[in-house]
Amino acid sequence: MTSLSRDFEDDLREALLDDAEERVSTVADRLIEVAEQQFRAYASRNGYDIDHIWQDVDGPEVTRSQDGVTAYVQWPGLTALFEFGVDPHTIEGNPTLAFYWDAPPEGTRPPGAPSYVVTDSVNWGSVTGGIPEARAIRHALDVTRQDLRAGETA
Repeated sequence: MTSLSRDFEDDLREALLDDAEERVSTVADRLIEVAEQQFRAYASRNGYDIDHIWQDVDGPEVTRSQDGVTAYVQWPGLTALFEFGVDPHTIEGNPTLAFYWDAPPEGTRPPGAPSYVVTDSVNWGSVTGGIPEARAIRHALDVTRQDLRAGETA
């Protein structure tokens, strides 16, 4: 008759966690890679200079506990504006807002007007139509989920 060692469960748990840690790390790297590809394409389509989004991503940081493995990835502040988009809206200032434009969009500043505007409200996005949603991170999450289901991260 075969008997199992006393440490069998602990050894098995550690082996499973080793495998999980490796897979989670691979998936997190893939998530960041796909999101960068999506943000680059989005920036190119829309003429945005948003390299900081993929250059300043924080992570992945993979941590392991006694019974699980987690990955932490954080994109820099204001990334959500591009990820989810922004509809045109009015910004209300108190008492006033001042905006400086290096190169205002054609037709938004009369000839001879100063390069800044002082006002108590701005109809933001009225010329550009706002910021379209990138869906880069959500797309990357979908891709990595599909990879996991297909076993492509092993």
